[in-house]
Amino acid sequence: MRIAVLGAGADVGRVICFALAQSPLLNAGDVLVLIGRQDGKSAFVVRGMAEDFAEAFADKALQVIPSVDPADAWGDAVIVVASAPDPAHFTRIFHRERLAEDNCRLLLNLMPVLRANRNRIGWVIIVTNPNELAVWLLTEAIESDRVLATGALVDSWRFRSELARDLGIAPHRVCAWAGGEHGPNMLFFWSTVRVDGVPVDPYALHPLRCPDRAAFERAKADAFAVVERVLAAEGLDAAYRALRPFPVEVRAVVKSYLTHTSGAKTGGIAAQAVLTLLRATQGATPTILCAQCVSPYGTVGLPVAISRAGVTPRPDLLSPDEEAALRRVGATVRERLHRLRAAVTV
Repeated sequence: MRIAVLGAGADVGRVICFALAQSPLLNAGDVLVLIGRQDGKSAFVVRGMAEDFAEAFADKALQVIPSVDPADAWGDAVIVVASAPDPAHFTRIFHRERLAEDNCRLLLNLMPVLRANRNRIGWVIIVTNPNELAVWLLTEAIESDRVLATGALVDSWRFRSELARDLGIAPHRVCAWAGGEHGPNMLFFWSTVRVDGVPVDPYALHPLRCPDRAAFERAKADAFAVVERVLAAEGLDAAYRALRPFPVEVRAVVKSYLTHTSGAKTGGIAAQAVLTLLRATQGATPTILCAQCVSPYGTVGLPVAISRAGVTPRPDLLSPDEEAALRRVGATVRERLHRLRAAVTV
């Protein structure tokens, strides 16, 4: 197997590369290509990483290749982590609009390279934000639907963890999917909640959730105001504690922003999502997960069946109300992406 990581030298990229090297997905003779940016410090970082990994994983007999040439982004899977700098200090929008413009420009410049490699690329797994933008552009570039992003899976795991906390059980016993946009228009698919594989009575879940979207947005705004104030006055631990009284969906959104604030960013959960999606792409039997992909609803996160045969959207796993909400979010995201692409010059 050959896996190439674009953006390997960045904070999250390094965590993902280490997780890949450790995982059973890569074995003796397999190739891990660490691609940095020619004009950035990552050009030095990936060279050093290659030496470090060669020593650390000598028993696995991996081939670890450093590169600063995006043309080396080909193989059974290409992992896209490349991004414009995103300062790890607290702001509720993370300079989202500026980052979207910068990353749109970055992705548009990558498209010709990936298009030239399209016959040598099996799958593309995207971490770069905005997830929906990256999936849309790179699906076009490689002319394949084997392009997935991690956002919906990460959001689902956060949703699951917060729900498990309120149910008083271990997160691994809970299945709960989230999707829509990996950002402001995130959706929580409450009809998919299972404990030990068994559907949960909606009446039992009702007290844990926001009654409607307007209530969610109000509670989210309140939560951001609270954690901003507490973070400045008392620090990060206190800000995490201040989130506890808020509803499940709100905690799932706001806590990740606090984690980013620490400077640790969220490399651990991103790496686990990459590994989970990659494992699914190698299986003969479809695995149901949530991921961003191009779908009849637009480029959004939704339940999908993934196997070595490809990816199939599974909106049939959602309730009618959830499917309608997904369609609305898809239209909103589509309009925004087209407007962004038209505004960015390369």
